[in-house]
Amino acid sequence: MAIRGRIGAAVCCVAIVLAHAAQAAGSAVAIEDSRKGDGCKGSTDPACYDHTGNVGIGPVQVSGVFPDKDDAAYQYSEVLHTSFLFYFQQRSGKLPHQRIAWRTDSCAECKGPSGEDLSGGYYEAGGSYLKFSFPTAFTLTQLAWGVVQYREGYAKVGELQEALEAIKWGVDYLLNCHTEPKKFVAMYGSSEVDFGYFGPPEEHLLWTEEEREATYITPEDPSSEIAGEVAAAFAATAIAFNETDPDYSKELIRHAKQMLDFGLDHPGSYMLSKQDGLRDHGKHYPSSNYNDEMAWGALWLFKATGEEEFLKVATAHYDKLKNWKADNYAYDWDNKSPALHVLFNQIAPSEETKYMENANQYFEEYLPGPKRTVFHTRKGLSWRNAWGVLRYSANNAFIAFVHADQMKKQGNEAFAAKLFTYATSQINYMLGDGGQSYVIGFGKDSPTTPFHKWSFNSYIDYRTRGEEYQAQHDDFHNTDRPNTFLAYGALVGGPGAEDKFQNSRGWCCAAYNEVAIDYNAAFTGAIARLVDFYDGMKPFSDCTLELGWSHPNASLGLKPQWPADDCYHSCCSGEAAAPSVSAVPSGRKAGAGALASAAKEAAKEIVRAAEDGAGKVAKGGKDADDLQEGLNSVKKGAVAGGHGAERKHRRNKDSKHQRDRRQVRLGREV
Repeated sequence: MAIRGRIGAAVCCVAIVLAHAAQAAGSAVAIEDSRKGDGCKGSTDPACYDHTGNVGIGPVQVSGVFPDKDDAAYQYSEVLHTSFLFYFQQRSGKLPHQRIAWRTDSCAECKGPSGEDLSGGYYEAGGSYLKFSFPTAFTLTQLAWGVVQYREGYAKVGELQEALEAIKWGVDYLLNCHTEPKKFVAMYGSSEVDFGYFGPPEEHLLWTEEEREATYITPEDPSSEIAGEVAAAFAATAIAFNETDPDYSKELIRHAKQMLDFGLDHPGSYMLSKQDGLRDHGKHYPSSNYNDEMAWGALWLFKATGEEEFLKVATAHYDKLKNWKADNYAYDWDNKSPALHVLFNQIAPSEETKYMENANQYFEEYLPGPKRTVFHTRKGLSWRNAWGVLRYSANNAFIAFVHADQMKKQGNEAFAAKLFTYATSQINYMLGDGGQSYVIGFGKDSPTTPFHKWSFNSYIDYRTRGEEYQAQHDDFHNTDRPNTFLAYGALVGGPGAEDKFQNSRGWCCAAYNEVAIDYNAAFTGAIARLVDFYDGMKPFSDCTLELGWSHPNASLGLKPQWPADDCYHSCCSGEAAAPSVSAVPSGRKAGAGALASAAKEAAKEIVRAAEDGAGKVAKGGKDADDLQEGLNSVKKGAVAGGHGAERKHRRNKDSKHQRDRRQVRLGREV
């Protein structure tokens, strides 16, 4: 089917991986005997390195004893707080409040051909405003799993409500995509459009030439992997909300059952689709198999309902995953096999030995010792794939924590401690043990030029607004100017195989420096586990963060005035001033009047900033005329309380940007 591991273990990011492998290999020895027939003879692929010696082992501290609870290496509560702030930065739609100065409503009028409200949800990564339902659903399943597994950790530091709201924001979008039992919006938007747009999401409709398009899966054009993953997201979220909103939970179960039936009744993969939208989806998020998603969706439904029929479906599809060497490659949005071992062992005790052994075998490929097969850098990071390596390490850390919990319950405390300390070492690497922090805005030398368009070009500071494509492209990709604002909490892709990080927005470095919603998903749950385990974790607040309100273009009229006792968003001191627009606590919607006022104010800010940028365009030229028309359109929208009753769509037709990105994702130089 598709290339394993997104950009593929087979192709393995040819240019990127081989370059880094050559640097990292040093005296590494290719394993020729123990891995015969695996293409490793003479290979420089990291998976083929000799893991029995010193090369590739790194200083991973693994112990058969759990650490002291007062010996935390980092203030994990701060990381947890800012990780949810990252998800707020990725939100699409009408925001409940303007938590940060450089984000406001976007895609507010986005609808599907059948009238579906597609305004909400999350933008998938730092380089586009696309909404891919497959990785989005995985992200939400994983965020919900984190709450289901470590609810007390979130509650301990005041993050539970924010976690539930972050999940609901995305899941409500998926519900809007599912207006008929066997019809679902699989993708919204076009990569050809988005990869050539360098501005903020708030102005996407102003500067692009085409309306966003919705692509569906149907019985005639099915996708069992999307159906199964969405079923899992609905079911896992239903469990997370069962205590606080049982009616919402029941509604999610109903949709989950419909989606699972859809995948079972119409088996197929979007990788075989002839639709342009699904083919686009497959280029950027290719699928390798759908049996794991069908097992995954059914297993989560069993966990949510206790109905045995779902366990039978899950078991049947799990048993079809026979190629464990390939299926165990890594846990991510495409591959659920490693997580299935762990979840089955947790909730199907009648066959716990089988699932426990499969899970143990998987983790032994990571743990130091003779059974290790997964390459680790010299500083101890598991290095599975060049594109977004930390995503894989964080995902693996989360399921290692979950399996450690279960192993402890099953009496194997020594192995549980090894899993726990190994997973902790991976998370700590990301926070600073690897020589720097890979979480924006946290710790030592965190990334300053991430591949994140709207923290670079925000709606209150879009320096190249109205300029030609090439000028905007070069400004974003070829300058080393730090991003204007900190995309707090975002986990970047990570280092190369030699522990070196490329802090650049260039296409060369998107694999290392881009951010994405799936990168933070399991990472957030892993952080919650550490918050839950260690003593001394204290609630964190927005109070000490620079959220853009000091910027000269920030509209202070939109800044929420939080209640005096709101310690999540403010410093909890003094009396709260009367709200000027909408000062509602997180999770409570502002009234229509407040939102209209906020929209008008935001539109005025766009006009002012756009007029400043107009001076950069040559006087009398066509671009100046186009820009002026666009500004006039925005002004009309400001009067009406929106972003433009008449929109002047503008998109440079040069598609070099997309060719560049596709080449990089395939590991070719551009």
